[in-house]
Amino acid sequence: MVKTLGGKIAKLAAVLLAVLLVFGVSFAFVGCETKRPVISVRITFNENTYELEYELYRNMYPQTVAHYLELIDMDYFDGTVIHDYQSNRMVGGGYYYDGEDVVEDLAEKDYDAATLNEDGTVALENVSVWADENKETAYNTLYGEFEDNGARVENNGLTNQLGSIGTYYYTPHANSADKSQKVYVQLNQDSSMDTRPYCYNSVRSMFYLYTGSSGTETAYCTFGLLKDSDDAETFQQLLDDIEEYTLETLNEGDESGTEIFTTEKQVTIEDRYWIEDTYEDVTFNIPRAKIVIEEMRVVKY
Repeated sequence: MVKTLGGKIAKLAAVLLAVLLVFGVSFAFVGCETKRPVISVRITFNENTYELEYELYRNMYPQTVAHYLELIDMDYFDGTVIHDYQSNRMVGGGYYYDGEDVVEDLAEKDYDAATLNEDGTVALENVSVWADENKETAYNTLYGEFEDNGARVENNGLTNQLGSIGTYYYTPHANSADKSQKVYVQLNQDSSMDTRPYCYNSVRSMFYLYTGSSGTETAYCTFGLLKDSDDAETFQQLLDDIEEYTLETLNEGDESGTEIFTTEKQVTIEDRYWIEDTYEDVTFNIPRAKIVIEEMRVVKY
């Protein structure tokens, strides 16, 4: 009897151990990072809603993806808008509307308030740019994982496709003087610190969604693609609706009308890390009807 009872207890213990191992493995998988996280983006335009999903290529651009996932988890992008609608991309992630007027009420989101501690140190966990080789003073900007900044992706990186997502910045970089300001970056965990031009390592929160069919970037990092054909169709529908709005609303159905979808606004870009008195005056092509990033969420880490 004792032997039988002991055997039952042993079997029960084995079952419990197996269950614990299964749960342990399950939790381990939950905590693992995938090579391609998935995010959802909900956009509204002219009372219509567009739901998109993106695969982000962490295996190619680890620091870029980590940076944007961290901002998404902070709900940073919710309520931001497309503030610069260019010929082949729409740029967002750094501005919002503080009212109804698309020009006068366009306001810059306070990135520093969201990413710096009270003492001025960087609050973000993913730090990739420093003022010094010893990593004593961090910048709250992102290392540019693209060709012009010396980054290389094995077997080639992503190229732009319809709707692809990439980093964007307005820091001056056209002339050699602007490239003289250097910062320290670490290309990967195994490499030593290296110096790079600050202009290529100044990304904060802005990103673009590509509106053309294809293209190659060397000065921006294309780090994600629309997840599947349904997402591509949804994105194309947004572009088609913008075109229809331009024709039907702005030009009152007149195909020979001259009204365009955007209006220009001169903006001075400032950055706490630039060389003193270095600023950039840029022209935003602001949509005449609001394109709002209502919500961004991480679907899969």
